[in-house]
Amino acid sequence: MTKDWYSPGEIHFSRRTALWLIQNLEILRDGRWPPEASNYIDIFSKTTSHKASFVTPVEYAAEISARMEKCGIDGLILLAMEAWGESQEALAKYLWMPEWSINKRANRALAYVSSGPARRWHNTPKRKGGTYQEFKRRKKK
Repeated sequence: MTKDWYSPGEIHFSRRTALWLIQNLEILRDGRWPPEASNYIDIFSKTTSHKASFVTPVEYAAEISARMEKCGIDGLILLAMEAWGESQEALAKYLWMPEWSINKRANRALAYVSSGPARRWHNTPKRKGGTYQEFKRRKKK
């Protein structure tokens, strides 16, 4: 059984939580947590937050949007399918691509977007950030 909502403390950019963020992107951009999650109690938080209530949803919306933008057309396909409800068949017609290609691109973008808390493209002292193109090349091997 999949969960219908997540509190901010439960979001770790796994496939499931990334999909949930994408599906609720417009609500999050408005600075609100989705209605079904509005009464959550964040049991993972050890301290009181000093941020305005709209900051956390907007931060998650910005993060998931930035990750999808790095995927280019594949991120747009993922967004259209999950946030706007477009079917693979409709997208295939719009983009003049076979349906299997639409599905493959959306899944690959989701794999990149759900890379965990540290974005794959961040340069850190421990590792060099990778682009979506590099990610696709590694997945082919």
